[in-house]
Amino acid sequence: MNRNSTSSTDPTDHRTVAEITELVGGLAHELRNPLSTLMINLKLLTEDLANEEHHFDDVRRRSLLRVDVLHREAKRLQGLFEEFLHLAEPHRLDLVSTDIHTIVHRLATFVEPMARAHGVRLTTETSPNPVQCLVDQDRVYRALLNIALNALEAMPDGGEMTLRVARDGAFGLIAISDTGVGIAEEQRQRIFRPFHSTKTDGTGLGLSITRRIVEEHGGTLSFQSELARGTTFEIRLPLDPNEDSGSVTVPGVEG
Repeated sequence: MNRNSTSSTDPTDHRTVAEITELVGGLAHELRNPLSTLMINLKLLTEDLANEEHHFDDVRRRSLLRVDVLHREAKRLQGLFEEFLHLAEPHRLDLVSTDIHTIVHRLATFVEPMARAHGVRLTTETSPNPVQCLVDQDRVYRALLNIALNALEAMPDGGEMTLRVARDGAFGLIAISDTGVGIAEEQRQRIFRPFHSTKTDGTGLGLSITRRIVEEHGGTLSFQSELARGTTFEIRLPLDPNEDSGSVTVPGVEG
């Protein structure tokens, strides 16, 4: 059943000056390195092409290498801007009454081949009854995918990932657990901050975007982690008050 689309922002729900300053400062910091790399390689490329004494084959070889660097950095900038817009732009939610098993099943189907390639065993634990929530399916899927991809990266030597769906009082619960490296104590207070990343090639926006999506739905995002034992992220989304979620059995989702 489709409900009326709802704006994700309220006129009274505005970002503080400190939050905006942090976002802009983080973006400027992330832009500095790729822009510097672009400028240096463009300068060297221009010098090579302008010097008539250089041998053509040498110029061609160096030029191709520099163009490859330019392409990679431009792609990195494009990805950064797209992620930033997902975090900074107001979104209009397309809310639909959904059994959240269907979103988790979609996630499992997408992630399973990658998990297998990483030596990770993926299992899914489901509720015997529907867990009906009013959600924007694509936005919630994106939030879950961010967590699942982080979980895979936390298990470079293989391990186990578990996707769990359950009812928790007035909320639908989606939990994603891994048996990876865990999150260090000094990182735990900062992992939801924009542009904070422990990965050399990460934007540091994935979990910030995930938290925003969950909060847009009136839900909560929390996690527990232990070094060398793994991490569990839990998303709680309000149950659809207009649906009876406790009477109809749904098919189990294969893990």
